[in-house]
Amino acid sequence: MILATDLTGFPAKRFQNLVLAVGVFDGLHCGHHAILKKVRDEARKLGSKTATAVLTFREHPQNVLTPKRKTPLLTSFWHKLALIEKEGMDLCIALRFSEAFSRLSAEEFVQRILLRKLRVKTVVLGHDSHFGHHREGDARLMAEFARKFKFKLVTVPALKVAGGTVSSTRIRKLITEGDLTQAKQLLGRDCSVVASVVRGSGRGRKLGFPTANLNPHSGVLPPDGVYATRIRSVEFQITGSRRGFKRFSVQKPDFSWPAIMNLGTRPTFHAGAKVRVPEAHILKFRGDLYGKTLEVDFLTRLRPEIKFSTPEGLQAQILRDIREAERYF
Repeated sequence: MILATDLTGFPAKRFQNLVLAVGVFDGLHCGHHAILKKVRDEARKLGSKTATAVLTFREHPQNVLTPKRKTPLLTSFWHKLALIEKEGMDLCIALRFSEAFSRLSAEEFVQRILLRKLRVKTVVLGHDSHFGHHREGDARLMAEFARKFKFKLVTVPALKVAGGTVSSTRIRKLITEGDLTQAKQLLGRDCSVVASVVRGSGRGRKLGFPTANLNPHSGVLPPDGVYATRIRSVEFQITGSRRGFKRFSVQKPDFSWPAIMNLGTRPTFHAGAKVRVPEAHILKFRGDLYGKTLEVDFLTRLRPEIKFSTPEGLQAQILRDIREAERYF
């Protein structure tokens, strides 16, 4: 997939008959899948010289406009790119969202970005999409622009799952409340996070259960507790010499590791701590993961986090957790 981060000198001739979806796409859930499927469907109608594309942002717009009320992200920027690539898009345009950009009116956004820079043939929008200054643009206004400027608009209706509309806001709530089953239904995949392996205190190894301490790249995590997880290494690659116009790819092995993860403040050794730390013990794994990037799927919660009076009590419980996880897998 081509990743464009700068539209200066964008090679529009290379991407003729561009079919473009516009949105934030945090989490890339089932509703987003429906939008990108429509992009692929519309591209097939236009023939072999068509390019499928997504226009999104490197930052969540709300976190730029209202920084004091941070919206926690379901997916980091690189994780989102990986999910978009998996959908088979030819091109992802990931623009820097700034206050200056937010002041573009809806018509300026369409004329300057979609038409002059990208020369789109078809725009695909979700039913609740907004664009332009103060979110003035919506599907109805985009339909007026489509008629005025002679491009095609396709609007994708709301997707209903488990008694409600699929949305990133709803999924954030489900995950933070610990409902991984329903979150999976809305995501169309397991609840997952991409994280870097960082050095910890080494206490897990001393207890006989070496752990990978993780620094998550996004902010939405389930409640404290011990989880059965699936872990795989992942490497995001950017290649190419042209500024603002690179090739993005994801390297993943064909295998994953079963693991148990403790998510919480580790009260046995850190009484009163407030920082949540994810620590994963990969079952029957031998190797060094420091500095690696991992993708972690949260599968099921085995138990809440517990404070033990002795390290031996914790050791015994970890053994029970491992046996339960092995039965699960």
